[in-house]
Amino acid sequence: MKRREFLRKVVTVPAVVAAAEWFAGDRTVGVRPVGITAVVYDERYADCRSFAKALERHGAVSFATAGDAASLWHGALRVNLARKGGSVAGMTPDSDWVVSRTCGREQGLEAAYEGSHDCRASDQLLHRLLGGSARREVCAELWCGRSPWAESVASGLVHFSSQNGIWVTSDVAVATDVVVTQSSPDHPGYLTTWLLRRATLRG
Repeated sequence: MKRREFLRKVVTVPAVVAAAEWFAGDRTVGVRPVGITAVVYDERYADCRSFAKALERHGAVSFATAGDAASLWHGALRVNLARKGGSVAGMTPDSDWVVSRTCGREQGLEAAYEGSHDCRASDQLLHRLLGGSARREVCAELWCGRSPWAESVASGLVHFSSQNGIWVTSDVAVATDVVVTQSSPDHPGYLTTWLLRRATLRG
């Protein structure tokens, strides 16, 4: 199935999410897309490094957490955002995602997408993708299977972030898709991918 056909046919499964307010960008009609200018990653894992490299090819600056995501957000990443603006993508353990979400909110960034990538109970990797339009783009790339999964997630986020014109959101504020792929040899068991963006209203 071609990617465009998949995006037209994709079926969403509503999810009950306690923190649905994180996806404020998906509830707002008339949000202008902003490119990804920074990527946060855990340098210990090959999947994270591949994700960061894929986004570097599209102009993002990579920031390794070096075991201290909070210092990164209050140091070099903060300087980068002040200079370039834009969105921040990440592939990290869940604890660094919690830190990034909090620090991002302090800088006016809101979650547009969150993915969990879990192989703790199987040799296969279960991807649970949460959000709106960004989730559908990532899901389409994973289903196409043209690249390793980490690069596919990065490609989906690039597609979402580089859309031209005004992004008109889906009627589904928060939904989830599930995709299964093969796990990578050094996957730690559980990783998260995410996208924080600045919601800009036109009106």
